Amino acid sequence: MDAINAIVQRESVRSYTSEQITDKQLDTILDAGKSGPGSGAIHFSVIQNAALIQTINNTTKQAMLNSGIEFSVQRASTPGYEPVYGAPTLILLSAGDRSAIPNSSCAAENMLIAATALGLGSCFLMSIRAAFAGEIGDELRDKCQVPDGSDVVCGVIVGNKAGDKFKSPAPKVRTVSMIK
Repeated sequence: MDAINAIVQRESVRSYTSEQITDKQLDTILDAGKSGPGSGAIHFSVIQNAALIQTINNTTKQAMLNSGIEFSVQRASTPGYEPVYGAPTLILLSAGDRSAIPNSSCAAENMLIAATALGLGSCFLMSIRAAFAGEIGDELRDKCQVPDGSDVVCGVIVGNKAGDKFKSPAPKVRTVSMIK
């Protein structure tokens, strides 16, 4: 699949099989992430340990339920909802300085496009940041090998698609102004 088709066909997948992606697929996805803008200290933590992913999932869900943010509470209260959606691979992107924060999102997008090009499902996650801000945040950072002085900015989940559970409607129309 060429780059433009991968960009256009990329979607947020929220239901995965338990089958793990291959090391070759993971290497391709990580190489794409490393090819993002280079400003700032960005670290990738690849989590494929099912128990650790489940801990991050459960901690995130509890933080969402306790957030007081209407959308988060409603989403986390939806029957069957899990913030990591059962994905077998979670990649955390951490920023060591302010300039790395937006570039982490650029790196994540590269990973999402690469996953699409490989025929895999993927999804960009922001809610998982809450797991690292809570009571066990320091413990989770250690287990996920997030460097000292870095903060988890976002995550990317990757795996084989297992349906359309929690599929979101098409994005709102995005407009463009042309000034020539």
